[in-house]
Amino acid sequence: MREKILDKFSDGNKRNLSRRLFLKILGSAALALGFPSLLRGGIGLPSPSPRGKFDLLVIKGEDYPRLIREGLKLLGFPGRFLRKGANVVIKPNAAWSRTPAQAACTHPLLVAETIKMSQRFGAGKVEVVEHSCDNHRSAFRISGIKEAVEKAGAPMYSLSETDDYVPVAIPEARTLKKAEISRKILQADLFVNMPIAKVHGAGRLTMAMKNHMGTVKDRWTFHATGLHQCIADISSYLRPQITILDCTRILTSHGPKGPGDVKILNQIILGTDQVAVDSYGSTLFGMKPEDIGYLKAAREMGLGETDLGKIRVKEYSLS
Repeated sequence: MREKILDKFSDGNKRNLSRRLFLKILGSAALALGFPSLLRGGIGLPSPSPRGKFDLLVIKGEDYPRLIREGLKLLGFPGRFLRKGANVVIKPNAAWSRTPAQAACTHPLLVAETIKMSQRFGAGKVEVVEHSCDNHRSAFRISGIKEAVEKAGAPMYSLSETDDYVPVAIPEARTLKKAEISRKILQADLFVNMPIAKVHGAGRLTMAMKNHMGTVKDRWTFHATGLHQCIADISSYLRPQITILDCTRILTSHGPKGPGDVKILNQIILGTDQVAVDSYGSTLFGMKPEDIGYLKAAREMGLGETDLGKIRVKEYSLS
Protein backbone atom coordinates (compact mmCIF):
# COMPACT_ATOMS: atom_id res chain seq x y z
CA MET A 1 0.00 0.00 0.00
CA ARG A 2 2.90 2.34 0.78
CA GLU A 3 4.21 1.95 -2.76
CA LYS A 4 0.81 2.87 -4.23
CA ILE A 5 0.71 6.05 -2.16
CA LEU A 6 4.29 6.94 -3.08
CA ASP A 7 3.45 6.60 -6.77
CA LYS A 8 1.43 9.83 -6.45
CA PHE A 9 4.52 11.84 -5.47
CA SER A 10 7.47 13.13 -7.45
CA ASP A 11 10.85 11.40 -7.02
CA GLY A 12 12.02 14.21 -4.74
CA ASN A 13 8.95 13.95 -2.57
CA LYS A 14 9.32 10.17 -2.37
CA ARG A 15 12.78 10.55 -0.89
CA ASN A 16 11.60 13.09 1.68
CA LEU A 17 8.37 11.37 2.72
CA SER A 18 8.82 10.35 6.36
CA ARG A 19 7.25 7.36 8.05
CA ARG A 20 5.06 9.69 10.17
CA LEU A 21 3.80 11.50 7.08
CA PHE A 22 3.16 8.19 5.34
CA LEU A 23 1.13 7.08 8.36
CA LYS A 24 -0.83 10.33 8.25
CA ILE A 25 -1.78 9.69 4.63
CA LEU A 26 -2.42 6.01 5.38
CA GLY A 27 -4.74 7.13 8.17
CA SER A 28 -6.79 9.18 5.73
CA ALA A 29 -7.07 6.19 3.43
CA ALA A 30 -8.04 3.97 6.36
CA LEU A 31 -10.84 6.32 7.34
CA ALA A 32 -12.11 6.46 3.78
CA LEU A 33 -12.06 2.66 3.60
CA GLY A 34 -13.85 2.27 6.92
CA PHE A 35 -10.92 1.21 9.11
CA PRO A 36 -10.82 3.92 11.80
CA SER A 37 -8.75 1.70 14.10
CA LEU A 38 -5.74 2.45 11.89
CA LEU A 39 -6.08 6.08 12.91
CA ARG A 40 -5.35 5.41 16.58
CA GLY A 41 -2.09 6.47 18.16
CA GLY A 42 -2.39 10.21 17.74
CA ILE A 43 -2.34 10.39 13.94
CA GLY A 44 -4.52 13.37 13.12
CA LEU A 45 -6.82 12.89 16.10
CA PRO A 46 -7.39 15.12 19.11
CA SER A 47 -6.04 14.18 22.52
CA PRO A 48 -8.37 12.67 25.11
CA SER A 49 -10.51 14.99 27.21
CA PRO A 50 -8.58 17.20 29.64
CA ARG A 51 -7.89 15.94 33.13
CA GLY A 52 -10.49 17.01 35.65
CA LYS A 53 -14.10 17.95 35.17
CA PHE A 54 -13.72 20.53 32.43
CA ASP A 55 -13.52 20.72 28.65
CA LEU A 56 -12.08 24.22 28.29
CA LEU A 57 -9.83 26.38 30.43
CA VAL A 58 -10.21 30.15 30.55
CA ILE A 59 -7.16 31.78 32.17
CA LYS A 60 -7.32 35.49 32.97
CA GLY A 61 -4.52 37.86 33.88
CA GLU A 62 -2.25 40.63 32.66
CA ASP A 63 0.96 38.59 32.74
CA TYR A 64 0.72 36.98 29.30
CA PRO A 65 3.64 34.50 29.62
CA ARG A 66 2.17 33.34 32.92
CA LEU A 67 -1.19 32.74 31.22
CA ILE A 68 0.56 30.21 28.99
CA ARG A 69 2.58 28.58 31.76
CA GLU A 70 -0.36 28.10 34.09
CA GLY A 71 -2.81 27.23 31.32
CA LEU A 72 -0.66 24.51 29.80
CA LYS A 73 0.08 22.97 33.19
CA LEU A 74 -3.61 22.86 34.07
CA LEU A 75 -4.35 21.26 30.71
CA GLY A 76 -1.91 18.46 31.53
CA PHE A 77 1.23 19.66 29.80
CA PRO A 78 3.75 18.18 29.30
CA GLY A 79 2.65 14.70 30.38
CA ARG A 80 -0.43 14.31 28.17
CA PHE A 81 1.07 15.93 25.12
CA LEU A 82 4.86 16.06 24.94
CA ARG A 83 7.41 13.28 24.85
CA LYS A 84 11.16 13.80 25.01
CA GLY A 85 12.63 14.69 21.64
CA ALA A 86 9.25 15.47 20.07
CA ASN A 87 8.88 17.71 17.04
CA VAL A 88 6.57 20.60 18.00
CA VAL A 89 4.98 22.85 15.38
CA ILE A 90 3.15 26.02 16.45
CA LYS A 91 0.76 27.82 14.11
CA PRO A 92 -0.10 31.36 15.24
CA ASN A 93 -2.03 33.94 13.26
CA ALA A 94 0.75 36.09 11.83
CA ALA A 95 -1.07 36.97 8.63
CA TRP A 96 -1.12 40.74 8.80
CA SER A 97 1.24 43.71 9.06
CA ARG A 98 -0.29 44.90 12.30
CA THR A 99 1.14 45.59 15.75
CA PRO A 100 0.13 43.53 18.82
CA ALA A 101 -2.02 46.41 20.06
CA GLN A 102 -4.12 46.26 16.86
CA ALA A 103 -5.28 42.70 17.66
CA ALA A 104 -4.99 41.24 14.16
CA CYS A 105 -2.27 38.69 15.01
CA THR A 106 -1.54 36.38 17.92
CA HIS A 107 0.31 38.16 20.71
CA PRO A 108 4.06 37.45 20.40
CA LEU A 109 4.50 36.90 24.15
CA LEU A 110 2.06 33.99 24.05
CA VAL A 111 3.89 32.36 21.14
CA ALA A 112 7.30 32.84 22.74
CA GLU A 113 6.23 31.31 26.05
CA THR A 114 4.72 28.28 24.30
CA ILE A 115 8.09 27.73 22.63
CA LYS A 116 9.91 28.05 25.95
CA MET A 117 7.56 25.62 27.67
CA SER A 118 8.08 23.07 24.90
CA GLN A 119 11.85 23.46 25.11
CA ARG A 120 11.86 23.32 28.91
CA PHE A 121 10.12 19.97 28.92
CA GLY A 122 12.27 18.26 26.34
CA ALA A 123 11.02 18.98 22.84
CA GLY A 124 13.62 17.99 20.29
CA LYS A 125 12.62 20.69 17.82
CA VAL A 126 10.16 23.59 17.95
CA GLU A 127 9.12 25.41 14.78
CA VAL A 128 6.65 28.21 14.07
CA VAL A 129 4.91 28.36 10.69
CA GLU A 130 2.48 30.66 8.88
CA HIS A 131 1.23 31.31 5.36
CA SER A 132 0.54 35.02 5.68
CA CYS A 133 -1.87 37.19 3.72
CA ASP A 134 0.31 40.31 3.75
CA ASN A 135 3.94 40.02 2.67
CA HIS A 136 5.44 37.66 5.22
CA ARG A 137 8.52 39.78 5.92
CA SER A 138 6.36 42.75 6.80
CA ALA A 139 3.73 40.74 8.69
CA PHE A 140 6.23 38.76 10.75
CA ARG A 141 8.22 41.90 11.64
CA ILE A 142 5.40 44.33 12.45
CA SER A 143 3.41 41.75 14.42
CA GLY A 144 6.51 41.23 16.59
CA ILE A 145 6.14 37.47 16.30
CA LYS A 146 9.30 36.65 14.37
CA GLU A 147 11.51 38.60 16.79
CA ALA A 148 9.84 36.96 19.80
CA VAL A 149 10.15 33.50 18.25
CA GLU A 150 13.83 33.91 17.46
CA LYS A 151 14.59 35.30 20.91
CA ALA A 152 12.93 32.21 22.34
CA GLY A 153 15.33 30.10 20.30
CA ALA A 154 13.12 28.77 17.52
CA PRO A 155 12.87 29.35 13.76
CA MET A 156 9.83 30.85 12.05
CA TYR A 157 8.99 29.79 8.53
CA SER A 158 6.88 31.43 5.88
CA LEU A 159 5.03 28.62 4.14
CA SER A 160 4.69 30.77 1.02
CA GLU A 161 8.47 30.96 0.87
CA THR A 162 9.29 27.31 1.60
CA ASP A 163 6.53 26.04 -0.72
CA ASP A 164 6.84 22.61 0.92
CA TYR A 165 3.33 21.16 0.76
CA VAL A 166 1.96 17.64 0.52
CA PRO A 167 -1.22 16.80 -1.43
CA VAL A 168 -3.69 14.92 0.76
CA ALA A 169 -7.22 13.60 0.40
CA ILE A 170 -9.73 14.70 3.06
CA PRO A 171 -12.00 11.68 3.57
CA GLU A 172 -14.69 13.36 5.68
CA ALA A 173 -14.93 16.47 3.50
CA ARG A 174 -18.12 17.55 1.80
CA THR A 175 -16.61 20.25 -0.41
CA LEU A 176 -12.83 20.46 0.08
CA LYS A 177 -12.00 16.90 -0.97
CA LYS A 178 -8.27 17.49 -1.22
CA ALA A 179 -5.71 20.09 -0.23
CA GLU A 180 -1.99 20.75 -0.21
CA ILE A 181 -0.96 21.06 3.44
CA SER A 182 2.34 22.10 5.00
CA ARG A 183 4.68 19.16 5.36
CA LYS A 184 5.95 20.54 8.66
CA ILE A 185 2.51 20.37 10.22
CA LEU A 186 1.81 16.89 8.87
CA GLN A 187 5.10 15.63 10.29
CA ALA A 188 4.67 17.24 13.73
CA ASP A 189 4.50 15.08 16.84
CA LEU A 190 2.68 17.90 18.62
CA PHE A 191 0.68 20.49 16.67
CA VAL A 192 -0.31 23.59 18.66
CA ASN A 193 -2.84 25.92 17.04
CA MET A 194 -2.57 29.50 18.40
CA PRO A 195 -5.14 31.76 16.70
CA ILE A 196 -6.45 35.13 17.83
CA ALA A 197 -10.17 35.81 18.21
CA LYS A 198 -11.51 38.56 15.94
CA VAL A 199 -14.31 39.46 13.59
CA HIS A 200 -14.12 38.53 9.93
CA GLY A 201 -16.11 39.90 7.02
CA ALA A 202 -16.85 36.63 5.23
CA GLY A 203 -16.58 34.21 8.13
CA ARG A 204 -18.16 36.49 10.78
CA LEU A 205 -15.47 35.34 13.21
CA THR A 206 -11.99 33.91 12.79
CA MET A 207 -10.59 31.77 15.60
CA ALA A 208 -9.15 28.25 15.74
CA MET A 209 -10.74 26.42 12.83
CA LYS A 210 -10.28 29.25 10.36
CA ASN A 211 -6.62 29.55 11.38
CA HIS A 212 -5.99 26.33 9.42
CA MET A 213 -6.31 28.35 6.22
CA GLY A 214 -2.74 29.45 6.94
CA THR A 215 -1.54 25.84 6.62
CA VAL A 216 -2.61 25.24 3.02
CA LYS A 217 -1.07 26.32 -0.27
CA ASP A 218 -4.24 27.67 -1.90
CA ARG A 219 -6.42 29.49 0.62
CA TRP A 220 -8.45 31.14 -2.14
CA THR A 221 -10.12 27.83 -2.99
CA PHE A 222 -11.99 28.21 0.31
CA HIS A 223 -13.52 31.49 -0.77
CA ALA A 224 -14.31 30.27 -4.27
CA THR A 225 -16.04 27.01 -3.32
CA GLY A 226 -17.76 27.79 0.00
CA LEU A 227 -15.78 29.29 2.87
CA HIS A 228 -17.69 27.85 5.84
CA GLN A 229 -17.88 24.26 4.61
CA CYS A 230 -14.25 24.32 3.54
CA ILE A 231 -13.20 25.50 7.01
CA ALA A 232 -15.12 22.59 8.53
CA ASP A 233 -13.60 20.22 5.97
CA ILE A 234 -9.99 21.18 6.69
CA SER A 235 -10.76 20.96 10.41
CA SER A 236 -11.87 17.37 9.94
CA TYR A 237 -8.32 16.62 8.81
CA LEU A 238 -6.21 18.97 10.94
CA ARG A 239 -6.99 18.29 14.59
CA PRO A 240 -4.32 19.91 16.78
CA GLN A 241 -3.64 18.30 20.12
CA ILE A 242 -3.68 21.73 21.79
CA THR A 243 -5.61 24.84 20.81
CA ILE A 244 -4.82 28.14 22.52
CA LEU A 245 -7.14 30.99 21.55
CA ASP A 246 -5.64 34.43 22.15
CA CYS A 247 -8.31 36.64 23.69
CA THR A 248 -5.92 39.00 25.44
CA ARG A 249 -7.40 41.65 23.15
CA ILE A 250 -9.96 41.01 20.44
CA LEU A 251 -10.70 42.92 17.23
CA THR A 252 -14.41 43.74 17.22
CA SER A 253 -14.67 45.69 13.95
CA HIS A 254 -13.03 45.86 10.52
CA GLY A 255 -11.55 42.38 10.80
CA PRO A 256 -9.65 40.38 9.98
CA LYS A 257 -6.92 42.94 9.31
CA GLY A 258 -8.18 46.16 10.86
CA PRO A 259 -7.38 48.65 12.11
CA GLY A 260 -10.61 48.56 14.07
CA ASP A 261 -12.04 48.63 17.54
CA VAL A 262 -10.10 46.58 20.07
CA LYS A 263 -11.45 45.19 23.33
CA ILE A 264 -8.94 44.19 26.00
CA LEU A 265 -9.96 40.96 27.78
CA ASN A 266 -6.59 39.71 29.11
CA GLN A 267 -7.45 36.03 28.79
CA ILE A 268 -6.75 32.91 26.80
CA ILE A 269 -8.90 29.84 26.12
CA LEU A 270 -7.25 26.42 26.01
CA GLY A 271 -8.65 23.06 24.98
CA THR A 272 -8.22 19.90 22.96
CA ASP A 273 -11.51 20.28 21.04
CA GLN A 274 -11.04 23.10 18.53
CA VAL A 275 -14.78 23.17 17.79
CA ALA A 276 -15.60 23.70 21.47
CA VAL A 277 -12.95 26.43 21.70
CA ASP A 278 -14.50 28.30 18.78
CA SER A 279 -18.03 27.74 20.07
CA TYR A 280 -17.20 29.28 23.42
CA GLY A 281 -15.11 31.97 21.74
CA SER A 282 -18.14 33.15 19.78
CA THR A 283 -19.77 34.28 23.03
CA LEU A 284 -17.06 36.90 23.50
CA PHE A 285 -18.59 38.74 20.55
CA GLY A 286 -22.20 38.39 21.70
CA MET A 287 -22.79 35.53 19.24
CA LYS A 288 -23.75 31.87 19.49
CA PRO A 289 -22.23 28.88 17.68
CA GLU A 290 -25.29 28.62 15.43
CA ASP A 291 -24.52 32.12 14.15
CA ILE A 292 -21.29 30.87 12.54
CA GLY A 293 -21.59 28.81 9.37
CA TYR A 294 -18.49 26.69 9.85
CA LEU A 295 -19.54 25.79 13.40
CA LYS A 296 -22.92 24.64 12.12
CA ALA A 297 -21.10 22.55 9.51
CA ALA A 298 -18.76 21.14 12.17
CA ARG A 299 -21.76 20.10 14.28
CA GLU A 300 -23.37 18.34 11.32
CA MET A 301 -20.10 16.51 10.62
CA GLY A 302 -19.63 15.50 14.25
CA LEU A 303 -16.26 17.22 14.55
CA GLY A 304 -16.65 18.53 18.10
CA GLU A 305 -18.97 20.05 20.64
CA THR A 306 -20.98 23.17 19.79
CA ASP A 307 -23.63 22.90 22.51
CA LEU A 308 -22.65 25.53 25.06
CA GLY A 309 -24.77 23.74 27.65
CA LYS A 310 -22.53 20.68 27.35
CA ILE A 311 -19.15 22.44 27.31
CA ARG A 312 -17.67 22.45 30.80
CA VAL A 313 -15.59 25.58 31.32
CA LYS A 314 -13.15 26.09 34.18
CA GLU A 315 -12.06 29.69 34.81
CA TYR A 316 -8.91 30.78 36.63
CA SER A 317 -7.90 34.32 37.48
CA LEU A 318 -4.20 35.00 38.03
CA SER A 319 -3.59 37.82 40.47
